[in-house]
Amino acid sequence: MSSDNNINIPKPGLRNIKTALSVFFCILLFELIGRPNPLFACSTAIICMKETVHYSYKEGVDRFIGTLLGGIVGLTFLLIENRFKFLASQAIIAGIGVLIVIYLCNILNKSDASVISSIVVLAIIIGVSEKSPYLYALDRVIDTFIGIIIALIVNKSVFPLRENENPSQSEV
Repeated sequence: MSSDNNINIPKPGLRNIKTALSVFFCILLFELIGRPNPLFACSTAIICMKETVHYSYKEGVDRFIGTLLGGIVGLTFLLIENRFKFLASQAIIAGIGVLIVIYLCNILNKSDASVISSIVVLAIIIGVSEKSPYLYALDRVIDTFIGIIIALIVNKSVFPLRENENPSQSEV
C-alpha cells in the first residue's frame, strides 16, 4: 500500500479535550449536589471554552449578562402579559421583550449577549418549562454561572494557553 492512501486523522486539540472535561465536570457536579438537568450548565461550558482563559472569561461575562438581562426582561414582560391577556398578546409581548433586551445589550456595549438574552426572554414568555417562570429564570442564571465557572477552572488548570501562543492546536 502506498503512502498516498494513508488517512491522516488529527489528534483532538487541547480545546476539544478541555471542552469534554468541562462537560464531564458539569454533569458530575450536578449528580453530586443532586441538581437536576445539567444541560444548560454543559451548554454554557461548551460555549465559554475558548482558546485562552481571557477569551473564556469574556464569553462567560457576556453569557451571564445575557442570561440575567433575559431573565429580568422576560419576567417583567410575562407579568405584563398575564395582566393584559388578549388575542396576540404573547406575540406582541415577546416581540417587544426581544427588542428591549437587544437594545439594552447594545446600550451596555454587550451586543454579543443579545442572542442568549433573546432566547431567555422567549423561554420565559412562551413557557418552555413546567415549573414557575421565576424558578426557571433563577435556574438558568445558576446553571449559566456553574457552566462559566467550570469552563474557567478547566481552561486555567489544564494546559492553559498563554495569550501570545498559537491557538491552532486547541481548536474544537
